[in-house]
Amino acid sequence: MSRLPICGFSFILVLCFGFAGCGGSSMMPTPTQASLFSGIFQITATSASNPGGFMISGGLMQNGNNLSGVMHLNSSTCFASSTDIPVTGTTGDTVDLTLSLPAGQMLSLNLTHPGGHLSDLSGSFALTGAGCLTPDQGTASGEIFTVTGMWTGTFLSNSGVTSQVSMTLMQTPTEVNGVFSATGTATITGGTCFSGATVDQATAVLGPGSQLILDNSQSGTNGKTTLQGDFGPRAFGGATFVGTYTSTQGTCSDSGTVNILII
Repeated sequence: MSRLPICGFSFILVLCFGFAGCGGSSMMPTPTQASLFSGIFQITATSASNPGGFMISGGLMQNGNNLSGVMHLNSSTCFASSTDIPVTGTTGDTVDLTLSLPAGQMLSLNLTHPGGHLSDLSGSFALTGAGCLTPDQGTASGEIFTVTGMWTGTFLSNSGVTSQVSMTLMQTPTEVNGVFSATGTATITGGTCFSGATVDQATAVLGPGSQLILDNSQSGTNGKTTLQGDFGPRAFGGATFVGTYTSTQGTCSDSGTVNILII
């Protein structure tokens, strides 16, 4: 399970202290309040009785102790992973989330931070109500991560040519329908249809099913390299992206697989 730093773009632990009067009275701390970072959440649920499980991912934003946003259920035969699932919740000693599924079913999660690591989540889930999905319960674990950082990795074309990529990404501070965007630049050496790129605003950062679009940074050009795949948390911190790419510029066309990570 990854360990994002408690400072910076990760979680912030806010300690609120109350003063118990004057005249030598002691200073008594109020209960610790954990404040979640607003960003990409990825939670895996494991059923207690049925084989398999499911993953939910998307963006949550925090306002005081309240959480809200949109997430997406992956690998469901009931509805597409693009289906927006509204989420509400609260954060304090526990993180409690309620997801309103299509047809009126409800998915509830009760989570804590195992070992005090605020980037990690662990607890239980309960799926209730009549609908396409079978009512169920079990365990849940997840993480919060960001794509902000310095990235490096490789493009391997279908023709066997390997290219090196170096990229800087900055995740946007707000999400739309559970999806974030990003800004940044990239340099690709050894292949693809162009070498210098800027991140297109149509980039969609979600977790599974993400799309990262790189525009040719040379003036007067319209080349694009589109990456389709999965952003996910990396063991011991950071994030990875694994997927495919297609690069075009004029008559040039190139495609293959891509594997990059935060350094």
